[in-house]
Amino acid sequence: MLSAWLAVLLVLKALAHLQIFVKPISSRLPRANAHRKIIAILVLFALCFLVGIAVRTAVGARAKRLAEHAVLEKIPGYTTLRGFAAQLTDQNLSASFQPALVEIEEALVPGFIVEQHSDNRSTVFIPSVPTPMAGAVYIIDNRRVHRLDIPAVAIMQCISKWGGGSDNLVAAYDAIQARAAIGQPEESTLITDKNK
Repeated sequence: MLSAWLAVLLVLKALAHLQIFVKPISSRLPRANAHRKIIAILVLFALCFLVGIAVRTAVGARAKRLAEHAVLEKIPGYTTLRGFAAQLTDQNLSASFQPALVEIEEALVPGFIVEQHSDNRSTVFIPSVPTPMAGAVYIIDNRRVHRLDIPAVAIMQCISKWGGGSDNLVAAYDAIQARAAIGQPEESTLITDKNK
């Protein structure tokens, strides 16, 4: 929620500054068409579009990586937010931030696989209820990590609803167990094998 509010504040601040820059343009237009806010919004959309095109080029992608490494990754929570955003938009097909149920003590806990390690262990992030952006990190044996074939948003919704909707998680887990019973390996094992 805080990150969404900060994003709105940044957009409003950018629009306020853009209105100053578009004032000379809007002053030359007829009064009926001289809407500085609308022109500022259009300029902001155009800038976002151009930046989006630029980061798809090799030079733009390199500049984006440098900016992320030099500035953005130093902001607490940025890497987590980027991972969640990639999952929510289905842009990240890697093993990072994959939804999972993790065996903690005698319970199955909803979480995300952050990294796979070569020693049959995984780093997992276990979100806190009801705030999925906070939580705990565990390095745990892969036998206790069960990747779920569900969208990341299902885990986020379950956490933010105090466990509501966990029947979808349990159904996905039961499907994995049924496949394992007939001799098909679990998804978490498949991920580990791919990364070796």
